[in-house]
Amino acid sequence: MTQVTIAQLYPTELGITGDRGNVLAIERRFAARGIDAVSVKVNRGEELPADLDVLVIGNGPLSALRGVHADLAARAGELEAFVADGGTLFSIGGSAELLGEGVESAGGEKLSGLGILPYRVARVRDRRVGYIIVDTEDGAVVGFEDHASEWTLTDADAAYGVVREGHGSFARGERRGEFVRRGNAFAGNVQGPVLPLNPALTDVLIGTVGERRGFEPATVVSGELDEYAEAARTKILMRPTRDKGFKTIKV
Repeated sequence: MTQVTIAQLYPTELGITGDRGNVLAIERRFAARGIDAVSVKVNRGEELPADLDVLVIGNGPLSALRGVHADLAARAGELEAFVADGGTLFSIGGSAELLGEGVESAGGEKLSGLGILPYRVARVRDRRVGYIIVDTEDGAVVGFEDHASEWTLTDADAAYGVVREGHGSFARGERRGEFVRRGNAFAGNVQGPVLPLNPALTDVLIGTVGERRGFEPATVVSGELDEYAEAARTKILMRPTRDKGFKTIKV
């Protein structure tokens, strides 16, 4: 049986918005294909698995980002090599900010980024809260956004999605954009957790692993979990964000 390895980095500090659900969604989609997915939690000071296939990093407040910053910076070379080699990285919220070129708080404090993904982040006083729908080349992605950050892309070609409803993370021409992709590295601000709500996006990640490892993932027959996801997606897609009280909150 084919086996893949998934790691969740900093699950305590950067796992506050159901980020473990993203790991479980990847595990179950692999299992549905008869592929054994082994997942490990990696904390500060611990090594990533040598045979790593998927790295998931979640969300956390600015205080948590400060707490993991030194440890993450020490991994910069290893993470860059992983992404450059086609490794699959899925990063949401606070962790995505640190993978960029730097973060500046609303008060002027600056945290250096790893420079793995092409954007700078400014924390703002307007908090963007509500359901979000993002159109990507791989289909619509739905979820919930709750962040106070504005990204500025330094490579426009890395933009992965266009916001249909909601606010998003960055400007994309006259519209708003959400999700950045470099190779098989994905980063964004869509929570939920986002992968259980979006089986097609999860399958995109699985496909990148198969491409790197040299196997073709089988097509998955929709099961009970997909039916739950589809029901939730339909409610969001049929009732646009503006009808669900999407707000920009001053903080």
